[in-house]
Amino acid sequence: MATKEIAVHRIVVPQPRQRTHGLQRLCFIVMLLVGSMATAATLPETITVDDITLTLNGEGQRNKYLMNVYVAGLYLQSREQDAEEIIRRDEVQAVQLTITSSRVTQKRFMDSIEDGFRKSAGDDYPDYAPFLAELREDMADIDIKDGDVFRFIYRPDEGTRFLRNDETLRVIEGLDFKQVLFGIYLGKDPVQDSLKRDMLGR
Repeated sequence: MATKEIAVHRIVVPQPRQRTHGLQRLCFIVMLLVGSMATAATLPETITVDDITLTLNGEGQRNKYLMNVYVAGLYLQSREQDAEEIIRRDEVQAVQLTITSSRVTQKRFMDSIEDGFRKSAGDDYPDYAPFLAELREDMADIDIKDGDVFRFIYRPDEGTRFLRNDETLRVIEGLDFKQVLFGIYLGKDPVQDSLKRDMLGR
């Protein structure tokens, strides 16, 4: 008598936990794609300080906590890729930051500037702390919004002028202050390596 073979088909039912993990991975990928698509506004090719035309040397995106925080651009009288030389020069230069996230608050913005100064100034940070405290007071009532433009413009005969949307907040004298400030982005331990390369036009 022949034996009949009975085919057994296994039905695999996806577990809820597996579906949850898959959904989490999908959401994470979507966040990354959205972040990469949110390219920042293009900065102007030139800006004018008095009668001096500064040219955009390079621009890049500052990223933090999976957010595009701002676009930073470096403006010089002539293009240069040597970071130490740019920091050293006692000539008209500028850095522009264009805010690209609605989650950037006044406190977060100033905290990032202060943290950058601590790294850039090193042991000399206490010499600059009072200036940052004054700037924080100037910023206390400002509600930062997506699209706001901050400029740090250095002039040898004046110092570093801090502007928000073309309104001057404060002027701080001294080449050394400008060197520490620019060192936040271009120094040996910059706020973000890729941003430094972009600002140098590399």
